[in-house]
Amino acid sequence: PRFRPVSRYNSSGGDALSPQPSGAYIFRPGAPRPVPVSQRVPTALLKTPLVQELHQNFSSWCSQVLRLRAGQRYLELEWTVGPIPVGDGWGKEIISRFETPLRTDGRFYTDSNGRQILERRRDYRPTWNLNQTEPVAGNYYPVNTRIFIKDQKLQLTVLTDRSQGGSSVTDGSVELMVHRRLLQDDSRGVGEPLDEQEPDGRGLRVRGLHRVLLDPVATAAERHRPLAQELGTPPFVLLAPAPLAGTRQFSGLRRELPHNVHLLTLAAGDGDAGDAGGGDTVLLRLEHQFARGESESGSRPVTIDL
Repeated sequence: PRFRPVSRYNSSGGDALSPQPSGAYIFRPGAPRPVPVSQRVPTALLKTPLVQELHQNFSSWCSQVLRLRAGQRYLELEWTVGPIPVGDGWGKEIISRFETPLRTDGRFYTDSNGRQILERRRDYRPTWNLNQTEPVAGNYYPVNTRIFIKDQKLQLTVLTDRSQGGSSVTDGSVELMVHRRLLQDDSRGVGEPLDEQEPDGRGLRVRGLHRVLLDPVATAAERHRPLAQELGTPPFVLLAPAPLAGTRQFSGLRRELPHNVHLLTLAAGDGDAGDAGGGDTVLLRLEHQFARGESESGSRPVTIDL
């Protein structure tokens, strides 16, 4: 995949087609094509036995690091955006964009709450004939954990560490909205523009992470399913005084669960569905991580003996 420079849409303040401006609840760019934050991108390469990093500085308020760790089969992209400047009078909506030669025929895929995968088709709705007047915003969808495109052989998957809007506006491309700062209210009840500020009076600074995977279509789910789970539910790291001979490892299972089964919930309760604070009952929820037909091995039915 080709990593485009971090780009931006200038927000619409209303036009001849519609007086509707872009705002907190409505995304409406002023033009269908994003523009790079900067045409010139200073870069620095760091190479060690454990990690390789390419640092890109697009401006004083926008940068990203492309990171590849030893033995890691995906690319990590850490982006930092903000405070977005608006001194020119334009609101701005910042995207991270990837381009590939994949022939995707207007189709791309997003998740639903980190589980079900939904097929999306550009400029199309399954239950009515669409008259598309917003070629960018009309093709944006919620992305909770992943978005991907594929052809007959390869699949490009981008995992997110938070919910974002995403699309494939042109064949072979994927883009994700990472930050916004707007100057007009969209008249949907907030009564103010989306212009949150830090205590110093400047706009918000945001840092996030994308994981980029390129896999054969047949095995792509076996990689993106566990990695999305790992990215979305990282372990909590806590520091506390403890004796040297403390417990180093613990598992409440007699044997490992099958690779396609995830322990979703293990909580104590008193029998009341609304209370998980104690008692003599336990709430246990297991989930099958793969959809039907998604993976030759991962999609197989599983029986668990409790």
